[in-house]
Amino acid sequence: MRELIAYILVLVLLCMDFFSNWHIWTVVPKTVMIIVFIIGIIICFTPTKKLNLEQNFWLQVRVIAAILILIFVLPLFGGHSELGLSVTQPFFIIILALSALQLRMQWKRVQQEKAKEEELKKQQEKLKGKRK
Repeated sequence: MRELIAYILVLVLLCMDFFSNWHIWTVVPKTVMIIVFIIGIIICFTPTKKLNLEQNFWLQVRVIAAILILIFVLPLFGGHSELGLSVTQPFFIIILALSALQLRMQWKRVQQEKAKEEELKKQQEKLKGKRK
């Protein structure tokens, strides 16, 4: 539920950028809205329990994918980013590449953790077999 709220907040922030001419954004000053949304996102993504590496990896994948999809889709609905968020910008491509590398390293750590857990299980089974 918290993750869904965070996605909605991110969607609203991106809509503020891509559709800045909408009248709804003039009701509350942009600075106040951005601060409130950033605090809300931090609260939503602060884990209440410790996530294992695999859960953390999949959370990162979902967040990155959601943001990328929105950046691809919002211009199709006629939006234009005031900040310059665009898939054709070199900075965006660099961020995308860095995110992919970071996710790859995280996935390797997940696989290493799984291998360690499997090895521990095998060792425990051997110890149980020797005790009998």
